[in-house]
Amino acid sequence: MVENSFLTETQIKVLKLRKKGLTQEEIAKILGTSRANISMIEKRARENVKKAKNTLRIYNKIMAPIFLDIEEGTDVLKIPEVVFKEADTAGIKVKYNTLELLDVLKNSASEFIEKRTVKKKFRIYVLENGDIDVGQI
Repeated sequence: MVENSFLTETQIKVLKLRKKGLTQEEIAKILGTSRANISMIEKRARENVKKAKNTLRIYNKIMAPIFLDIEEGTDVLKIPEVVFKEADTAGIKVKYNTLELLDVLKNSASEFIEKRTVKKKFRIYVLENGDIDVGQI
């Protein structure tokens, strides 16, 4: 493992080469291994990145200074007003305007929302940096 990382040096090398546009076959030749091995290294690297992102999301939710439970039946268009009011009270500037916040909800809370109505109760987390996250209660 690279110091302070979930990725090995080889995984980092493979990801960098893939970002440059090299194929797994080309990388295998450079590193003197098989394409199947490069495929596995890349797969594990992406899994590690995904786990790290999920870990950070969990941590951010735990540390979020504000969380709001959005009840079933709530009109989605009323949610930004509630979020902005709570954030203002806590002295946090939300990173999004009303339309952007509605777009965040559309993308990250789609399983809880049907058309303009909350179909399943969920929680909105307002992070210290003004970002928003969504999750189950």
